[in-house]
Amino acid sequence: MMPAGRLPYLATLLSLSGLLLSPLLSGSLALSPPKFTKVPVDMIGVSGGVVSFVCQATGDPKPRVSWNKKGKRVNSQRIETIEFDEGAGAVLRIQPLRAPRDENIYECVAENSEGEVSVQAKLTIIREDLLPPGFPNIDMGPQLKVVERTRTANMLCAASGNPDPEITWFKDFLPIDPSASNGRIKQLRSGALQIENTEETDQGKYECVASNVEGVRYSSPANLYVRELREVRRVPPRFSILPASHEIMPGGSVNITCVAVGSPMPYVKWMLNSEDLTPEDDMPVGRNVLELNSVRESANYTCVAMSSLGIIEAVSQIIVKSLPKPPGTPIVTETTATSITITWDSGNPEPVSHYIIQYRAKTLDSKFETMDSITTTRYSIGGLSPNTEYEIRVAAFNTIGQGPASEPVEARTGEQAPASPPRNIQARIISQSTMMVRWEEPEEPNGQIKGYRVFFTMDPSQPVSMWQIHNVHDSVITTIQNLVASETYTIRVLAFTSVGDGPFSDPIHVKVLQGVPGQPSKFQIGEVTDTTIELTWEPFEKEGITRYELHYKEGSQGSMVTKTFSPSSSYMVEGLRANTEYFFSLAAVSNKGIGAFTNEISQKTSQAKPSAPPQEIKCSSPSSTSLLVSWRPPPAESQNGPLAGYIVRYTMAGGGAESRADPAEDIQVPPTSSQITLQRLEKWTMYQVTVAAATAVGPGPESLALTCRTDEDVPGAPPRRVEVEVINSTALKVMWRSLLPGRQHGQIRGYQVHYVRVENGEARGLPLIKDVMLADAQWETDDTAEYEMVIGGLQPDTTYSITVAAYTTKGDGARSKPKLVVTKGAVPGPPSLWVHQDSENSAVARWLPPEVVPPGLDILGYRLQFGRKDVLPMATLEFGPEEQEYSIPSMHRGATYIFRLSAKSRSGFGEEAVQELSLPEQVPQGYPQITDGSNVTCCSVQFSWLPPVLAERNGAIIEYTLAYQEAGAAGIPLELRLPATENNYVLNSLKPNSIYDVKIRAHTSVGPGPFSPSVQYRTVALTTDVPKNFTVKLATRTTVLLTWKFSDSRFRQPYSCKIEYNRQKVNIDARMTKELITNLRPNSTYEFHISCPLDSSDGGSRHRLVARTAPSIPVNKPELDTQREPDNTITIILPPLQNREMIKSVYVVVVPLKKGRGPMRNPEEMDLDELFKDVNIKQRHVRTARQLRQIDMKKPYIAASFRPTSMPSTFTLGNQMVYNGFENRMLEPGLEYVFFILAELNSTGTKMFVSSTFTESIVVSDVDPQPMETGGDGLIWVVGPVLAVVFIICIVIAILLYKNKRKESEPRTKCLLNNADITPHHPTDPVEVRRINFQTPGMMNHPPIPITELAEHTELLKANDNLKLSQEYESIDPGQQFTWEHSNLEVNKPKNRYANVIAYDHSRVILAPIEGITGSDYINANYIDGYRKQNAYIATQGPLPETFGDFWRMVWEQRSATVVMMTRLEEKSRIKCDQYWPSRGTETYGMTQVTLLDTIELATFCVRTFSLHKNGSSEKREVRQFQFTAWPDHGVPEYPTPFLAFLRRVKTCNPPDAGPIIAHCSAGVGRTGCFIVIDAMLERIKHEKTVDIYGHVTLMRAQRNYMVQTEDQYSFIHDALLEAVACGNTEVAARSLFSYIQKLAQVEPGEHVTGMELEFKRLANSKAHTSRFISANLPCNKFKNRLVNIMPYETTRVCLQPIRGLEGSDYINSSFIDGYRQQKAYIATQGPLAETTEDFWRMLWENNSTIVVMLTKLREMGREKCHQYWPAERSARYQYFVVDPMAEYNMPQYILREFKVTDARDGQSRTVRQFQFTDWPEQGVPKSGEGFIDFIGQVHKTKEQFGQDGPISVHCSAGVGRTGVFITLSIVLERMRYEGVVDIFQTVKMLRTQRPAMVQTEDEYQFCYQAALEYLGSFDHYAT
Repeated sequence: MMPAGRLPYLATLLSLSGLLLSPLLSGSLALSPPKFTKVPVDMIGVSGGVVSFVCQATGDPKPRVSWNKKGKRVNSQRIETIEFDEGAGAVLRIQPLRAPRDENIYECVAENSEGEVSVQAKLTIIREDLLPPGFPNIDMGPQLKVVERTRTANMLCAASGNPDPEITWFKDFLPIDPSASNGRIKQLRSGALQIENTEETDQGKYECVASNVEGVRYSSPANLYVRELREVRRVPPRFSILPASHEIMPGGSVNITCVAVGSPMPYVKWMLNSEDLTPEDDMPVGRNVLELNSVRESANYTCVAMSSLGIIEAVSQIIVKSLPKPPGTPIVTETTATSITITWDSGNPEPVSHYIIQYRAKTLDSKFETMDSITTTRYSIGGLSPNTEYEIRVAAFNTIGQGPASEPVEARTGEQAPASPPRNIQARIISQSTMMVRWEEPEEPNGQIKGYRVFFTMDPSQPVSMWQIHNVHDSVITTIQNLVASETYTIRVLAFTSVGDGPFSDPIHVKVLQGVPGQPSKFQIGEVTDTTIELTWEPFEKEGITRYELHYKEGSQGSMVTKTFSPSSSYMVEGLRANTEYFFSLAAVSNKGIGAFTNEISQKTSQAKPSAPPQEIKCSSPSSTSLLVSWRPPPAESQNGPLAGYIVRYTMAGGGAESRADPAEDIQVPPTSSQITLQRLEKWTMYQVTVAAATAVGPGPESLALTCRTDEDVPGAPPRRVEVEVINSTALKVMWRSLLPGRQHGQIRGYQVHYVRVENGEARGLPLIKDVMLADAQWETDDTAEYEMVIGGLQPDTTYSITVAAYTTKGDGARSKPKLVVTKGAVPGPPSLWVHQDSENSAVARWLPPEVVPPGLDILGYRLQFGRKDVLPMATLEFGPEEQEYSIPSMHRGATYIFRLSAKSRSGFGEEAVQELSLPEQVPQGYPQITDGSNVTCCSVQFSWLPPVLAERNGAIIEYTLAYQEAGAAGIPLELRLPATENNYVLNSLKPNSIYDVKIRAHTSVGPGPFSPSVQYRTVALTTDVPKNFTVKLATRTTVLLTWKFSDSRFRQPYSCKIEYNRQKVNIDARMTKELITNLRPNSTYEFHISCPLDSSDGGSRHRLVARTAPSIPVNKPELDTQREPDNTITIILPPLQNREMIKSVYVVVVPLKKGRGPMRNPEEMDLDELFKDVNIKQRHVRTARQLRQIDMKKPYIAASFRPTSMPSTFTLGNQMVYNGFENRMLEPGLEYVFFILAELNSTGTKMFVSSTFTESIVVSDVDPQPMETGGDGLIWVVGPVLAVVFIICIVIAILLYKNKRKESEPRTKCLLNNADITPHHPTDPVEVRRINFQTPGMMNHPPIPITELAEHTELLKANDNLKLSQEYESIDPGQQFTWEHSNLEVNKPKNRYANVIAYDHSRVILAPIEGITGSDYINANYIDGYRKQNAYIATQGPLPETFGDFWRMVWEQRSATVVMMTRLEEKSRIKCDQYWPSRGTETYGMTQVTLLDTIELATFCVRTFSLHKNGSSEKREVRQFQFTAWPDHGVPEYPTPFLAFLRRVKTCNPPDAGPIIAHCSAGVGRTGCFIVIDAMLERIKHEKTVDIYGHVTLMRAQRNYMVQTEDQYSFIHDALLEAVACGNTEVAARSLFSYIQKLAQVEPGEHVTGMELEFKRLANSKAHTSRFISANLPCNKFKNRLVNIMPYETTRVCLQPIRGLEGSDYINSSFIDGYRQQKAYIATQGPLAETTEDFWRMLWENNSTIVVMLTKLREMGREKCHQYWPAERSARYQYFVVDPMAEYNMPQYILREFKVTDARDGQSRTVRQFQFTDWPEQGVPKSGEGFIDFIGQVHKTKEQFGQDGPISVHCSAGVGRTGVFITLSIVLERMRYEGVVDIFQTVKMLRTQRPAMVQTEDEYQFCYQAALEYLGSFDHYAT
């Protein structure tokens, strides 16, 4: 039957259009049987496609037509019958076709009262991949079309096939007959359908059908919409945007926009004077932008708009600015001693914004000073020096900048009285009444000094005006006579100019007594520290001074201190207090008496660090993430200076070394603060806080650490592993585990279990809550606590939803994911049960049916479970409904048995009846079993046993009797009574080396059982004991050697001990007597706990040792001296020592290498103890050659020892001399050696050593060694091996010759020898080879990282603001020790894009030279090694126009198939790379023809395919270029997801046999380096499960300079690899999608969830920080968010044009999302709120978005999901925009609405189409994806047909769930069409980097997979 929805269309067709193939036949009056007028024909269809069979009949009465398949009416979802002609016609439509089930013969039956006729048609289906060549194909199908009524509509169709197919049309699944339309409907020759004079009945879904003898194919359906005709207004032109005027800089650029509107739309052109700037034949309509570049002159430009209704003009004035001219020369109008006033002429007709004055004193080194922002032409320059010549000039400023300065003017300031007194006043007695006074002139005379006045007095307390005056002219020395003998005079001097007197000098004192010294002159302060002040002076000569007397005091009120000391010119006053002022005066003393004291001078001691910490440290927690720390300053006397601030240090408190290693955070606090709030702390976490005060010198001591805890918060996560088990029809058991400690956020006080009844997916009633409160003793301290709760009183056979939440005192945490369970159906109650014993070891159970049986419930049988109460599981038996007893044999005496009986119904077993039966005890029948394992010492035996077997116990064991005695001893054994809880025992106080018999028996309450058979043990002899004397023998920077004493003569098996340190454990064999602990941190203290097996004394020996590793003192590696190599010796160059004072001795260590094995990585991991064992030279210095042979030549040894002060710069190894007790042995010919330097440090207690790294290895030349002594045995040893030696010499010479040849060809290799023998882990990996050959400290300190530790390692690097990452990046060897001579050649310099980015000579790509052209072999490119592959890449610069030919020549010569371009051509308005490929067609570059075959532009990258042909060659090659376009102008990509997708595409397309991948950016070092490292590391991860970023960057820098150019790029490499490891590869070929989804549906091994759940959870691993939501979190914007947790990221949000004065007016909760091919292809937004509707329309207009997709209803589940933001019937205004509803079309799955939107500001209009999908269920997701896929296709087709350039705006309610599904599927389906691959995970992950929570639920995520699979199933149908 036909669906009801089709009836209106059919009625319309019949009554109006006349489109059916056969018109209704006018029947005659005579009755007639049916007769076919349209007979169906056989069809051949394509799998997944469509066919329609048409059948129609006539007759009287009118027949009824139906369709049968195999004699039955057709009935299927895919097979539909559409009736027409009142049932006399029917179309059978099958879609999609499925082979073979649809292949059949279909029968059309026509019947009426007069008879029945039938006709048959056959359907054949062919698979797409088996279609014959001529099968029809739709080349162009119809598209959605909207026409106005009465207009003509053309529905296009084009098809191909062989023979040419015939085209027919269907409308709404019924065939169209154009001949029945009176010519209104025509089918054109092209196949298109033309409908003239359209009317509403023409509206519908159209399909075009192509058919020939090979088969039939249908197009995709397309809708035709017919809307009401609208009247056209005629409007004369007017400007909607007037051209603006601009002021620009000379040579600047400007764009002038002019927009005009009207109806018809006007043409717009630009004119300059009378010249047309817009060509007549290229005049745009409506909008014209004039681009002006390099503008030098001002001009007026005219915009002209013209239409048939008039012409209008508007003018834009472009003004070019220029700099001002110089002002006129300044004129001096007034001068004073300190100022000069000038005036000047402006000199500028144009406006000047301000002036500047520049002036300077005319001295040698003076510089111009500037007075700025002067707006007048008269100005006084103040603050000048008196009596000084100045040079002054003026310059003008305008809006462009500063003009040239004026000519300068010179002027001198006036005189002034001196500003300073005369200097260095000295007085000396020259007779009994005469003194001589001398001085120097003032520093600031301020003019010509006219003379001096000397004032003197015996009473200095009088005012100076009362003193005597002595005037002096033109001299700086005078004598004063007639003084009073033995009196002390005070003298002061001043200078005067013509203007007046200057200030007085400081007073000096002199005693009028010959022979008494004068006052020390120039008494001043010298060096000052915090505890000392140095005083200096100049003594008078020849005054017979015998000593000095110094008076000083602390502060002005302190007590005076007197010091005397012998003659000197300085004195250091010591023992002072920091930051304290002291006063000093000094007098000289001679034999005649003490002279006058100097004037008091004062000085403050320097500040020092505070000597005490702050006081009263307190801590409280105002919130769960903060701590308030307060304090009081240190005592004033301990501050030692003004406090510069405080340092608050805090770190997480933890138990163990690992916590201590966490870096502490330091916060600087200003000195005025006495408290600070520590923010962003972990919740409910203990912190240790210290406070230190600091002066300018530095911080003082820290306060004692205060431990405090942040406050509680609600739990941060739901309980884990929530499981629900159905117990019976009315009860459930809920089980869960506690939260992880880090998520508890407080003391978990309990849990709440919420449960509610569920019907049809809806909760019924309010949830019921059960509370589990935890008592104090149960409070959780770890994450292992498990809980369970039984919920009773439930209804049978009912669904319940259960969630669990933890709570603290702050409230409830998040609830767990709901668990849905169904209780069991009603079951019977408990039966009546009796059990009694009927013999010693048997019993009988009897029962009766339950007393209570619910009505209608039948008892189907019984289940009996029984067994010992203490043993599980119980035995289970089932009985029929008639059986009612059972006998239980062979029961254990003394045991308690439990019996459980339940009755069975259809719903299962009912409640259990429970009985217990206890059998009486007896003595045990059996004995305990002593086990094999034991621990024996000299005086003790430890052993264990098992109790008697259950069947022989006969009751509960209450104790054991242990009997033992020495073997062979007479008498009764000793017996011990042991409790039943024991299962092992230690016998102590035994005799050493003795045999003991031991046996044991068990007791029940009745009595003891039999003894076990005796077991014999022998104690250990007394000489053997447990290990003892544990000591730390020595320590290096990274190792500690522990030793002990142990006699192992009795121990043939390993004697196991355990060493514990720093949360690590090492098991050792005590017989080895030593253990080297490695991988420690330098300069760190470690505590070692050693525990060994039990001994006789304390039940187990346990030892504790504390050791400190050596400090990190660098020791450089010795170098091999290649210039000096005499026979069988090697010279090494010893490095200079740093920190020499810390070193006690230096040793040269020789390490022979075993064949084929390299040295260990770190010399400090050698057993250094062995090196020092045999160093007594007295026993070794007279050895025969034979004795020398007997020494182990393969062991490392010390060749020499030196004091650090006497270490030579070079040392020759093998010269057989003795150095400080160490023999420099002869080196063994043919043996391979490495060497290193070992330094012993000055240390008390444990010896400490630091070492260099190893040198490169070297093989000793094979020459005949001279014997040391000429004894007979020596002669034998010399002659014997002569032949062998000669043979070895030949081999060595060959090796050395080969080496030298290699050395010349490999300038990179610094070592002298063939390193091939040092076999690395992967000898093929260049990085590993480099690690072995160049053991730099950087390489050794940064080993490869296992990928399991990569996340933790990266987190550590990025802690503390990337501190360790910065240090690691800075430590990478820059590798700039190589030559780049070819890059520096003059002929090649223009070929380098950047002067400092060159190509090293040793690794450069050498082109085939072109004859006669110098430098033609050069290109700025270097080979770069990959993982296990040399020269895997070429890194090069972005080609320059002059190097295009060289670049393509390199591509050809290297046989490269892939070019990776990591830059755009232009970034930040700078050329980064020139376009070296053709935009279309073919271009020739040098000798290479390059043809562009294909370009695919995607959102983040572009793929171009080229064909290459070299002149003179017949070969053609295909090369692909991959250009990554998403690298930002600044920094690195925010997320690595797009880059990893790009890299995967590159790797997929690069053929395995191709040459190197050529990578370039601009310089070819930064982004290029990132690409290469990430690619190489991803390759490494496949094979090794480790990454070596540090090693690979180091390697690359030895091949091209600056590789990985910034720290950000180095960080990005880590982020990218971390994501690649975490996410894995989720890309799957489309053909494998079904099997991939099946795999995801399975439960993962070792997990309790499916792969789909795990994959979805991996998406949620990265959480966005709140700093990513800046605008969304502003108070003015929060109300605009529908949900508080769904907000746009700041970096991707849609910014509206701000409205002036309205805060937050640029914000809307919307995000730009990239599509498959285009960036910002979509806007994802929330359903508008009433408050944000205006913003929504503003967003659509500003972003030119004309398609809106709505994926929700206005209300769902009784809640508003979206505000109705559009008008329904009449137009409405939203802020500036008038929205006018034009049409609404109700389609089967969606509603299409069309609106005309007009900007009221300028009258511009656009059409906006809204697609509202109506088939999404209110809960969950659609059952099938087919309808949604159709909807997506329709939206995108409409966008292609009508859409502007702007994005498609998509919203649901929050704008992330269904919105995410729509965008994900849009991208995934398009990618599937173009690439044939699917990657749902990465697509969603990419979306989530642009908007949080996209594809919000697991159901939605699964729906994406399901829809993709359905799309794939109907691919053929939709591909057209």
